[in-house]
Amino acid sequence: MRPRMRVAAVLAVVALAAAPAAAQIFTDMSNHPARRAAERLAAKGIVTRLPDGRLAPDEPLNRLDLALFLARTIGAPTASVRIPDFKDIDQIPSADRPLVAAATTLGTVSARKVEVKRGQVLYTLTVNKTSYAPDEQIKLTFTIANVGPGRETEILPSDRGRTRIRLTERDGAKVGYEGELYVEKKTAQGVEREKVARIRIVEVRADSSILEVVEEGSVAIRPGLKVFYLQDVFFDYSTSQFHDFIVRDVEGNEMARWSLGRPFVPVDRPWPLAANHSLKYETLWRQLDQNDQPVKPGRYELVAMHITKENPTTLVIGFQRGVISAYPDNTFRPRQSVTRAELATVIVRAVGLEAEAVRRANDRLVVADAGDIPAEARGSVVVAIDRKIVPALSDNTFRPGRTATRGEAIFALNVLMETLDRYDYTIGTLRELRGGPPPILVVENASKQIIQHRVAAVSAIYRNDQPVLLLQLRPGDQLKMLKPSDAGLIMYVEATGR
Repeated sequence: MRPRMRVAAVLAVVALAAAPAAAQIFTDMSNHPARRAAERLAAKGIVTRLPDGRLAPDEPLNRLDLALFLARTIGAPTASVRIPDFKDIDQIPSADRPLVAAATTLGTVSARKVEVKRGQVLYTLTVNKTSYAPDEQIKLTFTIANVGPGRETEILPSDRGRTRIRLTERDGAKVGYEGELYVEKKTAQGVEREKVARIRIVEVRADSSILEVVEEGSVAIRPGLKVFYLQDVFFDYSTSQFHDFIVRDVEGNEMARWSLGRPFVPVDRPWPLAANHSLKYETLWRQLDQNDQPVKPGRYELVAMHITKENPTTLVIGFQRGVISAYPDNTFRPRQSVTRAELATVIVRAVGLEAEAVRRANDRLVVADAGDIPAEARGSVVVAIDRKIVPALSDNTFRPGRTATRGEAIFALNVLMETLDRYDYTIGTLRELRGGPPPILVVENASKQIIQHRVAAVSAIYRNDQPVLLLQLRPGDQLKMLKPSDAGLIMYVEATGR
């Protein structure tokens, strides 16, 4: 090796050895069980170091901290958010007010999907996300599907070349009825339906029915074949308005309605829904009322309706505008501490599990102080314990009225990040490690592209689940890396290797 090259190599090793990237991100988290969660959150810009390098995990969690954490975790944009007129707005640092405003107007849903089964018709209402920025559109999808289950029957020997099936009037068969014959096939993903034929009943006998094959499927018709028969369904409507979307507040006041201003005409015949087919309707709600004004923080219902003449079907998904709310006197109280029950309630809502919390409000709680949990928080605590969002304490108590700590918030936020799939890891194979400052990881991705990544001065590095120095990474190691933005410096690395 030439002298100049030898000196450069030595300097690179010295630079790597001296790089503070080998140190933990927070100086007071060495033995804390939330250490790696805190480091992942720090790498995504959710939590930051205090001026002295601490996270202060054992200090009380206040409402300002929780609001800031939530707004960052959900990724709420703040550019167009109006600063609220809280009576105590002066107690919130001016730099933090946009994030607090976003947190108090962030929208979350009680569930991503709800279903109702009526006979052979399955109704489904879905939304496209769990949480929404204040001015973000909510996509509602309403599906009406004729899914069965079909009636199990059998193909019989043909009659003068006509297909015959073991189906009679006792089974509901009538001349003119149409439907689909299918078989079920088990796969690794579950049970799938394979079409035999689309058919029309042309004759009903005492022991069988004669069919007309309207359309052949992928499975050949043959005597002895066991099939399922799923009949078309018919809906009676008064007009050509078959569905509607409505947004209303908890008092039943309508905020928005899809059908307003739309023309509809009378209909005079039933409309069919073919077997194994569905109708799908979609709309976008901009979180505005009928006058195009943003709806206020509070609880709302997102409603989809199938408007038949009799027994219309309605599905509802709850919507909460404001993950963390102001008090009735229009104060925010940023320095007020957050209890463990409040932390459970807020994070369960943010994760989109509020409907489950309502449903499980009467479930048995296994903690010793179950009787101390307020009725309004019980369902959220059940879910928080079960999902390890806010776990029970080591003495098998929950202590709902005890002040939550910043470390407990870290656990909860980590679950929220994972649920929202916001840990966008960069994955690749380490090819080379170069000295800095800043140090550089040369990584090959799955497309065989070589990309250089700068490593932040304060970072967390793990190899085979053990904290290591940056220079202990080896070429060939498989890397998962986090950084706050596409162009940001790597702050968190998980490496696996021999």
